[in-house]
Amino acid sequence: MPIDFVKIQYTDKDYELPTNKTDFTISVNNETGETDNKKEGEYFGMQIIKYASGRVMIKGSIHKFFNRTDFNGNDFDMINFSSALQDLETEIILKPKHCRLENIEVGVNIQLPFDPNIILQNLLFHRSVEFNKTISGSFYYQSAKTEYIIKIYNKTAQYEKRLKRIAQTPIIKNKQNQEETSFLKETIEKKLQANTLRFEIKFLKMNILNNLGLVYLSDIAKPEMSESLKIFLLKEFQEVYFYDYTMDETKMRVSEINKLKDYRNPNYWINLNKKDKYYHKNRFEKMTLKYSQNLKGEVSELIKHKIELLTAKSLDFFTSNFG
Repeated sequence: MPIDFVKIQYTDKDYELPTNKTDFTISVNNETGETDNKKEGEYFGMQIIKYASGRVMIKGSIHKFFNRTDFNGNDFDMINFSSALQDLETEIILKPKHCRLENIEVGVNIQLPFDPNIILQNLLFHRSVEFNKTISGSFYYQSAKTEYIIKIYNKTAQYEKRLKRIAQTPIIKNKQNQEETSFLKETIEKKLQANTLRFEIKFLKMNILNNLGLVYLSDIAKPEMSESLKIFLLKEFQEVYFYDYTMDETKMRVSEINKLKDYRNPNYWINLNKKDKYYHKNRFEKMTLKYSQNLKGEVSELIKHKIELLTAKSLDFFTSNFG
């Protein structure tokens, strides 16, 4: 199951900071000269923080750590994930069984046979919460809940924009930064695919996942966890509502066409009470299935297929090497 950003509380109180791998800084108050003795360092995008109390937090994208650059637009299967965990343990001595998850992002990249923006520009709501375009000018939308955030965005457009910024940036004199930028550019050009849509759930609280048996980073490698997360992702995608541009109005009654004008307007849904919203969601869904090519069903199948493909590769790997 594709895992991206994680926030981890490290439970081994004897953890020693990997000062041989990266520098750690202590922040100082410019006015008072005082310090809170909090030490911070970064290793290939993984931020490591050790507080004066001894508490250790790690934050970062495991996907990007595996790629060794600021890119997560390609596939990231369980074999890659296991390799990344091994590298984290070997290089900065992070043992997965001591990595208690506080936040995590679970999602999948899929390649659509059409421009992802066709879906993004017609998003309405997830369950009962509308989608917001939180970053001006980007191709990113989210629907925020108490325990998690549904995120949908155009990965291809995101990194094509990044390539343009790199091309417009003056040549960096610092050799290390120049090499890192060059490697990022080469990675994007090599691995980014056209029409890549990212569907992702960012868990702000871990209650739901804890109930599934996911508490520590090591739990993700359990075979049953991929199935549980797949079911959860697909269930949540079914609650994503958007206007399907393939709707054929020539086959619809005048009353249905008029109602569709309401349904495709995000503001219409905001003003409905819970009972009315439930009724019109069902009616809208039936109209979409009857008069469209069912893009939602098509995207859902692509999500399911991609997860199963990545999982199958992992199962073959573990069977061959550990069976």
